[in-house]
Amino acid sequence: MTQTYFLASRLMREPGVIVGPIAKVLGILINILFNIVYNITDTNSLGITIILFTVFVRLLMIPIAYNQQKSMFIMRKIQPEIQKIQDKYKGMLNDPEIQRKMSMETQRVYREHNYNMFSGCLPLIIQMPIFFGLYYIMQHPFVYIGTINNIYSAVSDGIINCIGSGNKEALELFNTVCTTLGIDKGTEVDTNLFNYILNAIDASQVKQFVSLVGDQSVTQMYNEKTVIESFLGLNLTETVGFAFNRKLILPILSGFTTWLSSWLMSRKNTSTDPNMQSQQKVMNITMPLIMAWFTTSVPAGLGVYWITGNVVMVIQQLILTKHFEAKEAAESNTKTDKKNTK
Repeated sequence: MTQTYFLASRLMREPGVIVGPIAKVLGILINILFNIVYNITDTNSLGITIILFTVFVRLLMIPIAYNQQKSMFIMRKIQPEIQKIQDKYKGMLNDPEIQRKMSMETQRVYREHNYNMFSGCLPLIIQMPIFFGLYYIMQHPFVYIGTINNIYSAVSDGIINCIGSGNKEALELFNTVCTTLGIDKGTEVDTNLFNYILNAIDASQVKQFVSLVGDQSVTQMYNEKTVIESFLGLNLTETVGFAFNRKLILPILSGFTTWLSSWLMSRKNTSTDPNMQSQQKVMNITMPLIMAWFTTSVPAGLGVYWITGNVVMVIQQLILTKHFEAKEAAESNTKTDKKNTK
């Protein structure tokens, strides 16, 4: 190459000591799932892989979802006892000693009924590391998925050879891209480094590079890359953004499915505490809006993951709610039969 560059470190930044190992483990699983899907169909294979991965994760979390739903029904059952304690100390909570007594009595009720007030937080705590790990994978799918890496490398090699052969238009485009990405002159860009450039530039610029190469095999690899990364007309590696186009469906569905899941969890809440009711209403409004906004700033693949996860969660909630309602009704009938027997 007549002009060489040093690739800006921000393009190849590592995910960190916490997210890095998580991304590596998730990457192994996703690579296995991708290979299975890709052997069946190369169309939409990355999107289908994300959906299968999400379902797999949610199935692993069924015991946690079960305990979460169980805790919700326990709270509904013990709510009258909690309300009695609250009424007992009503108007006296300015006294620290009274607050302590009320807290102790409330905790006693929780212990007697094996209620864990933190069970609702556990799914979110587990989800966050997975979410951030997957975020990095969707930003750099070629790093974790071998087939995609091979395709990126074939396209990168073709472009590098084209620039190195003295193609003036390709070199000018390369200079423009380097300036945009903040890449300084220095070290020659090899295939691995150019994969990061390929991943960072606009799809229109990649297409222009491929057109300038004019090699049928490179064009075929580029088309394969497009087919793999596309899902329902969206490129899953690109940031969703906020514009009135087809990508907007992802934040809308992300917000709606988050609201639906929250609503299903809270509709059985029989708490008479106005503060708890108010907090629940605020959460049911703010969380969907936050997730809708957040989806606009991440790769589309992450939006598919979140939406799929919410859909699976809603199905789990409906099934578990029916299970616990049936169990609750059976316990109530047993108590009634015992009373009638006496």
